[in-house]
Amino acid sequence: MSELLDNGSNITSHLNIARSLDNNSKKKFYSANDLKQIFRSIATKSKNYDNTIISAEAFWRIGFIKPPSGSFDREDYNKRTWESKAANVTQIRELLGDCETTIVATLRERSAYIQSSYSEFILATLYQKGIRKFIEYIQHLTDYKRQLEAWQSHFPVTTLSYEKMCANGNLPVEFIQALAGSFDIQEDPETQQKVHNAGHPIACVAFKRYLNSISDLSIEKRNKLYNKSRRRFTRCSKGTPRTLKKVNSWLTAKEIRHLRLGFSREDDYIRTHFCRDFVSGPTTKESDNQASIVPFTKSDEHLCLGWMLTQKQPCLAWFTNPSE
Repeated sequence: MSELLDNGSNITSHLNIARSLDNNSKKKFYSANDLKQIFRSIATKSKNYDNTIISAEAFWRIGFIKPPSGSFDREDYNKRTWESKAANVTQIRELLGDCETTIVATLRERSAYIQSSYSEFILATLYQKGIRKFIEYIQHLTDYKRQLEAWQSHFPVTTLSYEKMCANGNLPVEFIQALAGSFDIQEDPETQQKVHNAGHPIACVAFKRYLNSISDLSIEKRNKLYNKSRRRFTRCSKGTPRTLKKVNSWLTAKEIRHLRLGFSREDDYIRTHFCRDFVSGPTTKESDNQASIVPFTKSDEHLCLGWMLTQKQPCLAWFTNPSE
């Protein structure tokens, strides 16, 4: 990546490019002039290759306005948000000039995407609110139809199903092959990575959410405490952690079904117009009783915090008087 920017280094990353392109991002790694130079380099040097791929999830978030705190005019906010998104995509088109570009969007079943995004947001920021507030906060991220249409107004758009690419157990290879075509990969079975981009356990993320609420903790101290507790939690196989490791959802099966019902009509549209393999998930009432969904309960939260802070099986007395 260093060849894209004069006096640059290999710290030039796709993520930093995406963040710097976002008009609403306060932290920009590259200046406007840097971005012009980067995209001139991409347009020129991509001619030497069959495929040039720039990939970062932050591209999906580009242009969105942070919701104001307190009460606000939702209709006006929505209008300004999508105008901002459109302007940001237009700017990217202008930076690319006449460089032939296709936007590839990977679509994930939305209730799973929401929960994954929630965990990632807690880990990357000081966010400390529950997932239901988060769903209101990021509603534009899950508006797949308008997202795709915003990009489609300036670029050809193609879509991939996240679940379909995961089916063979090698997501990175499936993703690259979907973009660049088939190729042979010689991997040593002994060193081949079995799990790619694994998420942190929900119990650990809940502990990070708790740490986010402690205002006088420095970022360095907060991260050190979190990483130390996560390592201990991962290694421990007895007592409280064994129970908490079974938790795999921030939402109950019933809440997931209601989310899916709210998306169902638009999901059908997406399958018809964008991605025929797009997954919605079951919406029948029977799905309220899915044994495979183990939600994180208030009781689990108490157990989690108790164990993370004491490193042993907590008892009820500890919650009454934690100093003992």
